[in-house]
Amino acid sequence: MNALFLGLALVAGAPALKGPAKGDSPPIEGLWELTEWYIDGQSVGFPPGTSTEFLPKGIRMLKQGADQPADERGYKLVPDSKPAAIDYMRPSGGGMSDVFFGLYKVEGDTLTIALADSGNGRPKMLDKGSDGVWTHMKFKRTKK
Repeated sequence: MNALFLGLALVAGAPALKGPAKGDSPPIEGLWELTEWYIDGQSVGFPPGTSTEFLPKGIRMLKQGADQPADERGYKLVPDSKPAAIDYMRPSGGGMSDVFFGLYKVEGDTLTIALADSGNGRPKMLDKGSDGVWTHMKFKRTKK
């Protein structure tokens, strides 16, 4: 009987699992509306309804305004990185895509992404104005 109570006490006191369970979608998947955008520490204007939808298999759909068609781009999450890392891919005029190395963080319904300029290494921190951060974006999760 004491062993049963001890076992229940251990289970109840165990720490909660972190992150999505194996097989679950990463927390970045879904539709995110842009709320804040900085390039080189300067605020950038953008049309209302500018959003990015992160889909499975590394596809992201960029919409530059509510009434604009979505452009297909790419992304890749870097598993088990601390802080969480992301690579943004943007088609270029040639055969190869431009790649922007970055970091991301999901807190509730807020997504923050910090990217280095193409050809530069991954930034060390997410903060806008931090060394190596070329563009800094904040998004709010939305429903389709």
